Amino acid sequence: MKFYSTTVFIFYLLFGQLCAQSLFDDKNSEFVNPNEILASVDTINITAEEFFYNYEFGPAFTKRNKDSKEMHLNYMINEKLLALEGYKNNLLDNAETKNIYNNIQDDLATEELFKNEILSEIKLSDKEINNIVNQKKIDLEIKWIYSTDENEINNISKLLNDQTLFDSLYNSQINDSVFVDQREMEISRFNLNKKNPTLARYIDSMKVGEITKPININDGWYIIKYDNKIVRIISTQAEYFKLSKEAEEALTKSKMDSLSDSYVNNLLFESKSTIKRDAFNILRSYLGKFILPKEKYDSWDLYKNMEIALSSLGIYTNEKYSGIILIESADKNYTLDDFLFWFQPRNLYIKFNKSSLKEYSKSVENCVWQMLRDNLLAQIAKEKNYYETDWVIRQSKWWKEKIVYSALRNQYNNSIEIKQNEKAALVNNDYTTLEIMSKELSQKYLHTILGLKQNIKIKVDKDLLNKIKVSSEDDKKIINFYSIKKGGLIPRPAYPSIDPDWASWE
Repeated sequence: MKFYSTTVFIFYLLFGQLCAQSLFDDKNSEFVNPNEILASVDTINITAEEFFYNYEFGPAFTKRNKDSKEMHLNYMINEKLLALEGYKNNLLDNAETKNIYNNIQDDLATEELFKNEILSEIKLSDKEINNIVNQKKIDLEIKWIYSTDENEINNISKLLNDQTLFDSLYNSQINDSVFVDQREMEISRFNLNKKNPTLARYIDSMKVGEITKPININDGWYIIKYDNKIVRIISTQAEYFKLSKEAEEALTKSKMDSLSDSYVNNLLFESKSTIKRDAFNILRSYLGKFILPKEKYDSWDLYKNMEIALSSLGIYTNEKYSGIILIESADKNYTLDDFLFWFQPRNLYIKFNKSSLKEYSKSVENCVWQMLRDNLLAQIAKEKNYYETDWVIRQSKWWKEKIVYSALRNQYNNSIEIKQNEKAALVNNDYTTLEIMSKELSQKYLHTILGLKQNIKIKVDKDLLNKIKVSSEDDKKIINFYSIKKGGLIPRPAYPSIDPDWASWE
């Protein structure tokens, strides 16, 4: 199974997230050095910069209270105390915990690779920006008649020599199962180009009121009527500035997509990689056992296919499958174990197409190529020393402490669940099992933290805390806003922050 260069994997990061590194400087460069130590918890230091990002991208409950920053810092200190306990218990040596940390570190380093080698190449001209501004000013009204049958659409087209018939034929398609918004749209020229560039090009060549001949676009045949065009007038400088910023970000994203697609496709092509058919069939069946409904797994004969593939490799069904090569590349081979190790921290975010065996197989194959992409990008980032940049080192430290704290939290959660299962028959009707578990868990945290505070030295620079500028303080109306970075190598929060559960634990 060869890799073809037309396969596209977008190595894309949100433009706003790439610029997030400057947020601290925008608010605090005149008042605070980012590396100033705000608090120390034994050997762990919390810098002004770490606090700022933890607070800005954190839950809203601390921001609604009086002394918002102090409350948030206290919860950060709690998590650092528990991280120290996690280090003491060697939780970072756990394979799963270490895998999550390594994945995030890889993601941080490849972000730097992306910024330096792709984003830095993007150049925007005034002409390009103005062109998009003009597209955003134009609103289009479009109607269409649709059919999946070419003969039917051609017969309809013959009836449209008299343009007055269009509306009656159009109306005849609206019924209980086909709604008006499935046959017409009002949309800006810019958004139409994003949604359907082929249709946008047709509209550009038409006059208002004109009707097309049958057009084949993706899922069927269309006869389109260009109903109306409205050009909005920009009346203020502020409105023009807003449209210009939107145009700049849209153009940057478009060029990022194009450059990153090219970069990644070249990388994959040069790796001279091939997916091994038998190993792929084993993987497809193995994943299917967990993610497919049983009736589909059985009707697609995936178990039988796995047995055939194992037999071809000289392996019995109940033997371990470690060491089976999934991808052969010019420099390195990747096994089924390598894929599963990559897949484990991402499995909640990866969606497979289950509509047919063909589509399911295609989505599994895309996932395999994505694993290879991630490994190749991480390898290049290592070779070019992006792991050693100051920004990656600082963020890696924040994430390491957060991950170790989270591993300890999971350990506590599991211990509470075991105890609660033993008490299930004694649950009082006034409480749910979840409420009792939460109460026991909060007591365990409180007891642990109080014990740690008696033995660990904690220092806080309150003057520095007062100097740090943040976007929201003591705001009772603020709502929760979760920032999730979906681009890059692994979906994750943009920055580590305190758990929202602290609101109910204490």
